[in-house]
Amino acid sequence: MWKTVLIVGLGGFLGANLRYWLGGWIAGRFGLLFPIETMLINVSGSFLLGLFMTLALHFPWSPEWRQLIAIGFIGSFTTYSTYEYESLRLILEGSWLKACLNLFGSLVLGLIAVFLGVVVARWLIGGVEP
Repeated sequence: MWKTVLIVGLGGFLGANLRYWLGGWIAGRFGLLFPIETMLINVSGSFLLGLFMTLALHFPWSPEWRQLIAIGFIGSFTTYSTYEYESLRLILEGSWLKACLNLFGSLVLGLIAVFLGVVVARWLIGGVEP
């Protein structure tokens, strides 16, 4: 049990710090008028999860690797709660268009990204179904 907690915690530490660094970098490049950093992190995290989980079903990786990467790293890298909060903030500010773009853009692009992650993983393993 404690081994799993430490493995997930290590992945979480790495993913959360990457999210912090990358979010700040993106915000510095594009500004804070629209929460593009959260959307990009959620979409890329969705892609990574689709890619990793599809590969993990095909290759005999240990449960520890799945826990480290899928639960710890990707789970802390994506920012669903921040996405919801920022959407609510936009609604409360009366920025309905931005709120809808954030809510539906992240939802649709995330779904597309997870699908593309699965497609790329299947391509990498020769088109074999997991």
